[in-house]
Amino acid sequence: MKTPMTDDTWIEYFTVALRLRRVSGTAIGDAVASVRELLADSGQSAEEAFGPALEYSASLDLPIINPREQALRTVLLPVLGLFTFLVFSLASTAWFDRDLILISGPQMLLLAIPVVLTLMFAFPFYPRAVIRQRWLPAVLVLVAGASSALATLVAPASASDAWLVFSALPMLVGTATVLVVLSVIGTVATLRSRDDDEIVEPLQAQVGAKRPRGRHLLLIAVNWLFPLIAVVVFAMVWGFSLLRP
Repeated sequence: MKTPMTDDTWIEYFTVALRLRRVSGTAIGDAVASVRELLADSGQSAEEAFGPALEYSASLDLPIINPREQALRTVLLPVLGLFTFLVFSLASTAWFDRDLILISGPQMLLLAIPVVLTLMFAFPFYPRAVIRQRWLPAVLVLVAGASSALATLVAPASASDAWLVFSALPMLVGTATVLVVLSVIGTVATLRSRDDDEIVEPLQAQVGAKRPRGRHLLLIAVNWLFPLIAVVVFAMVWGFSLLRP
């Protein structure tokens, strides 16, 4: 004999099903609140009132999160920010050392990996895959960071061994500017987001109105993490250069 599903379990399945459809957090909160209200009025169980959770979730016409916008905030900006920060660190060291950035062929190939990962967002299938696979954003950021870090290990020792030679100062100013621009874009995207994909039922939103605001401030601070770390790195490199004989 099949054990009846509890209302809480049904709502959990219902919420997960809507998540898989990329329904926005606000819309999920409203849908769950409507379900709870009808169950309270009718006295029925969720299965009796709505049927299977997966089928009922599929029958609803709810607004979904734009996969490109979500991919921009969760993957594209972090990958670009990480790559730019690593180039900034390289340019900082070079400026205080010999005022030249030396790049070898293998180093160029490794530095190209984050660029390729970023350019692939131009293809529709790529942001959709990133959003569907929850583990993929972390993997992409780790790959971008690892490839950029490994690039420093194959840096040429002298200009004669280098494939490309750049002046450090333009690269330093350029990457610093890009870091600030990326942080501004991330901040604007955060401020434009109404719910940051957080599920909040209408009653919770009224009772805890201050909590999402604090979360917004935290997300804005995260957007400026790379520029802040870049300032610390620059100051440290400068300090080490003054200690050298």
